[in-house]
Amino acid sequence: MRAAMVEGKMKLAIREMPEPSLDKDEVLIRVQYCGICGSDIHRYKWGAALGIGHEFSGDIVKVGPNVTSLNVGDRVAVEPHHSCGECYWCRQGAEIGLCEEFYLGIERYQGAFRTHVKAREYQVHKLPDNMSYEQAALIEPTTISLHAVKLSEMKEGDTVAVLGLGPIGQLVARVARALGAGQVYATEASRSRIELARGVVDEVIDINATDPVDRIMELTQGRGADVVFECAGSIATAQQSLALVRKGGTIVAVSICFDWVDIPFSSIVLKGLTLKGFVCWSVGDYESAMKLIGDGKIDVDPLLTCRMPLADINEAFEQAMRGEGGTILIKP
Repeated sequence: MRAAMVEGKMKLAIREMPEPSLDKDEVLIRVQYCGICGSDIHRYKWGAALGIGHEFSGDIVKVGPNVTSLNVGDRVAVEPHHSCGECYWCRQGAEIGLCEEFYLGIERYQGAFRTHVKAREYQVHKLPDNMSYEQAALIEPTTISLHAVKLSEMKEGDTVAVLGLGPIGQLVARVARALGAGQVYATEASRSRIELARGVVDEVIDINATDPVDRIMELTQGRGADVVFECAGSIATAQQSLALVRKGGTIVAVSICFDWVDIPFSSIVLKGLTLKGFVCWSVGDYESAMKLIGDGKIDVDPLLTCRMPLADINEAFEQAMRGEGGTILIKP
């Protein structure tokens, strides 16, 4: 089989590898599409020799002897995480990402930018007949977005601000709308991403032309947004989130900013803010996200803006780093 391997900073190489051998509770999947995630871009930049690619769909081509719920030929998507089920956090029923042995992916050092991957039976979800492979590749980022909205405790009618309209920000805006947000405002620099959000949010603020804090305060009569989702992972948006959230409001850090951020910590106290972050999702969120897409509650098709073959994966990552358009899907 062919697989994309990290072989240095900003360098992926396509290598021939042996087909994975299955444990008794595993299935072998021929990958149809795998999306590029922001976490993949970080690994690509750093040259981290870890498996990349976890937003994927495909067909089962082989099953282990103990697998009972899946069959060869099933169209599937995979819930890409490992948690032990035994540590303190797992026993408390906490978010999956708090597990002491948690990692995001299929296997610890294997990703899905390859022709075939294996997964354990409990990770695999059959696709409804009306869902395409491309749509299914967006279940995982939709799950992240759904968990963010649930974590915010957003109430029906709340005013929401989404800072950054990359694929996750686009999905957060759509999920918030589907779950009853009153007004949804967003900020973004990329013209193509601004256009992708038309008709989904009430107003997209072009940060090249307008100060986002001033505009959102104007739109909310000086009160600020009830809930702010920081989806850009930048110093500027981290600082803006504190400035434009209302008193008693909630900020959810969805993306990761790896830089040090200077913030007036007193604002959290004096404004009575709640600040939340998360690594993964909770049990049941993946199925809920799949249902949102399958039932047409959110439309992910406009975000499927680019499909590229495995051979062009370096070009695909370079394009993803430019921060334009929606999700880039790799077809092995």
